[in-house]
Amino acid sequence: MARRLRIAVGALAGVLIAAQAFRIDRTNPPVEQDVAAPAGVEALLRRACYNCHSHETVWPWYSHVAPVSWLLAHDVSEGRRELNFSTWAAYPGAKKVRKLRKSADEVAKRKMPPWYYALVHPEARLADGEREMLRAWTAEEIARLAP
Repeated sequence: MARRLRIAVGALAGVLIAAQAFRIDRTNPPVEQDVAAPAGVEALLRRACYNCHSHETVWPWYSHVAPVSWLLAHDVSEGRRELNFSTWAAYPGAKKVRKLRKSADEVAKRKMPPWYYALVHPEARLADGEREMLRAWTAEEIARLAP
């Protein structure tokens, strides 16, 4: 039994060591133009959203360790695909409205920021008042953009 356990642990260690050869791309593309928001809202967005939803990702130390790095790269890629504040100016008005509505809904339902992100980034946790500030800003932006 002990021999099997040693073999299994050795095999797992070998797989984890081999996985380190498969690196993720941690480059941040250039920022085209950030979203224009009041200072308080912008600070909230930067603190709670920008790591996954912009080209200003701060890649933590564990982004160098596979397989965690693969999950992190996937989350950032998906986040940028869903909503990217660094390319906000390029979105047509109707797309901005859709993105704002979805964002407000996800923040209100506490889906964003995700619990597992807030677990390792406590600064990203949003208080109820901060969620309300984001809701009010998105409502103002939607009213401004949607005729």
